Amino acid sequence: MVDERNRLRRLRQLEAEAQATAQQKATEDAYYTRDPKTGLSPAQIEASQGVQAAAKAATEAGIPAVVLKTQGEADSVSTPPSTAPEGTEWKWVGSRNTDSVAAGSWVLQKTGTKTTTTSNTNITTSNAVVNSTPVITQSDIDAAVAKAVAGATAANNAMITQMKAEAEAAKFATKQKASDKLTALFSAYGLESLAPFINTRIMADVSEEMLLLELYDRPEYQQRFPGMASLRKKSRTITEKDYMDIEKAMTQTARFFDLPKGFYDGPEDFGNLIGAEVSAKEYQDRLQIGQDLSRTLNPSVKQQLIDFYGVGEGDLTAFVLDTDKALPLIQKQAKAAQFVGIGRAAGFELRGITSGQAENIAGTESYAKLSERELAQALGQAGQLRRTQKRLSGIEGQDYSEQEALSAVIEGSPQALLASQQRAAREGARFSARGGVTGSSLRSTASPI
Repeated sequence: MVDERNRLRRLRQLEAEAQATAQQKATEDAYYTRDPKTGLSPAQIEASQGVQAAAKAATEAGIPAVVLKTQGEADSVSTPPSTAPEGTEWKWVGSRNTDSVAAGSWVLQKTGTKTTTTSNTNITTSNAVVNSTPVITQSDIDAAVAKAVAGATAANNAMITQMKAEAEAAKFATKQKASDKLTALFSAYGLESLAPFINTRIMADVSEEMLLLELYDRPEYQQRFPGMASLRKKSRTITEKDYMDIEKAMTQTARFFDLPKGFYDGPEDFGNLIGAEVSAKEYQDRLQIGQDLSRTLNPSVKQQLIDFYGVGEGDLTAFVLDTDKALPLIQKQAKAAQFVGIGRAAGFELRGITSGQAENIAGTESYAKLSERELAQALGQAGQLRRTQKRLSGIEGQDYSEQEALSAVIEGSPQALLASQQRAAREGARFSARGGVTGSSLRSTASPI
């Protein structure tokens, strides 16, 4: 039973092989059967198409090709065996006739001559079909590889160059932006002349922070902002905008007080004040003191300013704007000169009083709170009291000091007031005994302001 199955399997296998062989033969017959019109078989037509494709590829690659054709047969393509050395060229030498194709070859000859060297590429014929096999040497391969590498290297270098150029362009654009920003900023400060220096340093890769420090030391900057150096020495800094705002406020104040043009209104003048940390408000207060002194300057006060501080009427502005003196000291000195000058005009001798003593008296709360008009009024009352009390003290055989009158009227000293009132009362009693005269008028002069 087993043998029967094996026999049947073997018969089927043989039948399949026979059918495959018959089919292959029929295909081959059809493939090689010549066309009655052209005399070419399908195989020859297909070979001819391959030759044409090869010739096209060779032409596109820059390699000259020779197409050989025999009558009734497919075309054959022959290409040079290698790249011709410099000064030479490959030339195809061969012939054919209607019966057969003579053997041909590629000939290497010098350009423009007939010197030849035959290559080892041969053309063989078989059944009237030309077969040509180009020879590719190692030098051809090396040259092709070198050419490909050179091309890739050139492309890579070009890409690197482009990337560097783009990076440099971006870097330059960033620098130019920083240069334009700082130039515009300092132009707003009136420092357009710094533009070339700013651009040169930015293009030299100096950072904005470092450049700002360099600008502080430039003569143009120091001339425009002379007070900045003094502030930095004190570890005090303000912006250029704040500096200019103070300058503007001081300029307006100078105009308000009618200071002569060019007098304490320039960058150097303001620089000294700002460097000494004089604010715009303090500048105004100082000028107000100067104006008060100049408007009401009587000969006695003027003399005291000269005696105490060597200040004449024409030097008042310089006196009140002296940055070596703080505003409170200026106020105290002005008040001291007014106190002594007006006091002497009111009859006080104030013998031997020094500027320091006068400043101490004028700096007390009782005097400091009085305006010049109020001080003049108070000293007038104190002078009247002094004259009255000095007369009464003389009647009683006592001394009456100037300070007691000042203490009673300006300082409101209870003891001084009481002593003055008691003297007036005693004088009143004496007059009553003589004729009923009251001392009310006397007592009125001892009232504090």
